[in-house]
Amino acid sequence: MADRQATVEVPSRPVPSAGAADPAAGGAYGMDAVAVLTGYVLLAMFIPSNLVLPGMGGVGTPANVVALLALLWYLAAWLTDRIVPARGTHAPRIALVVFGAAVLLAYIACAGRPAVTKELQGADRGLIAVLAWTGLVVVSSAGITDRARLEVLLRRMVVCASIVALLGWYDFLTDTNIAASLHIPGLQSSAPGLETMSRGGFTRPRGTTAQPLEFSGMLSIMLPFAVQQAFDPARHHRGVLRRWLPVFLIAGALPLSVSRTGIIGVGVALLAMLPAWRPRRRTAVLGTLGVGVLGLGVAIPGLLSTLTGLFSSFFSNTDDSTQARTGDYAKIWDYMQTSPWIGHGMGTFIPELYFFTDNMYLLTAAEMGVFGLLALLLLFLTGLHCGGAARRLAEDDATRELAQCFVAASAVALVISATFDSLGFPMFAGMFFLLLGMGGSLLGSLRSAAGAAR
Repeated sequence: MADRQATVEVPSRPVPSAGAADPAAGGAYGMDAVAVLTGYVLLAMFIPSNLVLPGMGGVGTPANVVALLALLWYLAAWLTDRIVPARGTHAPRIALVVFGAAVLLAYIACAGRPAVTKELQGADRGLIAVLAWTGLVVVSSAGITDRARLEVLLRRMVVCASIVALLGWYDFLTDTNIAASLHIPGLQSSAPGLETMSRGGFTRPRGTTAQPLEFSGMLSIMLPFAVQQAFDPARHHRGVLRRWLPVFLIAGALPLSVSRTGIIGVGVALLAMLPAWRPRRRTAVLGTLGVGVLGLGVAIPGLLSTLTGLFSSFFSNTDDSTQARTGDYAKIWDYMQTSPWIGHGMGTFIPELYFFTDNMYLLTAAEMGVFGLLALLLLFLTGLHCGGAARRLAEDDATRELAQCFVAASAVALVISATFDSLGFPMFAGMFFLLLGMGGSLLGSLRSAAGAAR
C-alpha cells in the first residue's frame, strides 16, 4: 500500500477491507496466507523439483509438504474464525472438489482391480498430490482477502520465476545443469541419472525444474504477470531495469529451452493479453517482440532455424519426438475399455509399466476416465472464468490487465497440457493451482468492492 501512497499519479484502485476476522487486517500481517504461500513458492522454485523425501516419489517435494501443512493451518484458522473466506471466491474450490471426486473414484477403481505394487503406490501419491493442491487453492482463494497482499505474492512469484529463468540462461550458456550438482541432506532424486538434454546442438536448460518441458511451461504461465507488473502505473517510480529485467529473463529463457511447448506458451499468452492492451501498447509490444526475435537470431546463430524446424517437422510428421508420442496413442483407448468412466487410478499409468504420453489429457483419460478428463477441463475453464469475470468488474486499466493475466495463464495451461503431462511436474502444477486460487481471490475482492459500492 505504501507504493501507491508515494506516487500521486497512480490511479486509485478499490481495495476492500478484510474485516476484523482477517488476520491481515490492521497492517500487521504476521503469519497470514501470503506469508505461508511465500514459503511454498520459495521451496517450489529453488529446491530442484526432482529432489523429494525418501519413499514418496515425485510428489514428496518439500514444497508439497508445506502445502499440506498450509491446508492444516488454514483449517485451524477457519474453525477458530480467524479467517473468513470472502464471498465470490468459491469457484476454484468447487472445481477442485469435482476434480478431487474424480481422483477418489479412480482410486476406488484401482483398489478394486488386480493392480501391481507400483500402481497402488502411484495411486497413493495421487491422493497426496491432490491434498497438496487443495491446500494451495484453499489458502490462496479463501485466505488472501486483501488485494494489496495478493499483489505482493504475485511480485514475489515473478521474482522467483525470473531467478529460475536466470539459472536456465546459465545452463544454456555453459552447457551444464546447475541443479544436477545440488545435493540437499535428507532428500533424494525421484529421477536418478537425469542427464542434460540437448536438441539441435543446443543444451536445453531446466534450471531448478525437473525437465525442460516443465521449465518452459512454468515460465509461460508466469510471463503475463511479469509483463503486467512492468507496465503497472503503481510501479513506475521504480527503475526501468527493476521493472523489465524479469520480463527479459523469462521471455528470453523460453526459446532457449528449444521446446515447442515454450513457443506455444508465449504465443497463447500474447494472444490472451492483446485484448487487454490499448492499440499503442499492442504496437509497441509486437514491435519489441520482432526486434527481440531478430536479436536472438543474431546473438545465437542456428537457434531460430532449430525452432522453426521443430514446427515444420511436426506438421509434416517427420519428427522422431512427435512420432514417438503419437505412435502409442491408439493404445490409450484400448487401455480405457476396462474402466472408461472413472479410470484406473491417478498416478497409475507409469511409464515403466506402459509408456510415456507427454499429453495431460490422454494421461488423465487413461488414469481417471471420462469423468476425470471433464474435471481437468473444468479446472482450466474455472481459471478462465475467474479472470474474465474479474476483468469485467474492474474499474481501471491496471486491474483489468491483472485480471487478464489470470485468463492468459489458464489459457496457456489449457493449451500446453496437450504437449506434455503438465500436472505430473510438481513446480508447474503448484504454480498453476496457486494461480487458480489467486484468481478466485481477485474475483472475490472485486465483487466485495462492487457490493460495497452498491
